[in-house]
Amino acid sequence: MANRIIIISLIVLFTFGYAVFQALKLDNKLSNQEFFSSNSVLQSLPAVTIPEYFSEKKVDLQAMAAEGNNIIVHFWATWCGPCEKEFPEIVELTEKVKQRKDIQFLFITVNDQEKDVKKFLKKYNADKDGNFHILRDDELFHQKYFGTYKLPETYLFSKDSKLLRKFSGPQEWADKEFVDMILSM
Repeated sequence: MANRIIIISLIVLFTFGYAVFQALKLDNKLSNQEFFSSNSVLQSLPAVTIPEYFSEKKVDLQAMAAEGNNIIVHFWATWCGPCEKEFPEIVELTEKVKQRKDIQFLFITVNDQEKDVKKFLKKYNADKDGNFHILRDDELFHQKYFGTYKLPETYLFSKDSKLLRKFSGPQEWADKEFVDMILSM
């Protein structure tokens, strides 16, 4: 009986000691300013180059903005239920604003297979030459450079690469207020 009490006491002490150690470690991280120097609160378009799906080309986001383009970056995935619900709306939005050649839509797929992306685009008649670029994010650039952890997420950047708006979750992109907002960029 005494051995059991000693063993239980040691387990409790070890658990408590480990919890205190982890709390001190976290406190040290939070007090270190370098911990907060990421792009978790994005203010401007990151300087990244992201590969296109279905080609060997890469899109340089900063170069695209430097050409005088407003840029809409939309993160999505074929395996994401809310993305599937929202996708027809955002494709419709691209059609409604296609007269504006200075608005570029970048649809970035996250951890998807090429066959799944093709099937998904075909399902929504988006496999034609649309008014958007399909990019791939197999290396999770979005987590590092955009600070995106939820899908779908959409960022609107002005011609001078400043973040105008961020939308988390599915939106009703074809609604008049979204169309007017995009056209006013």
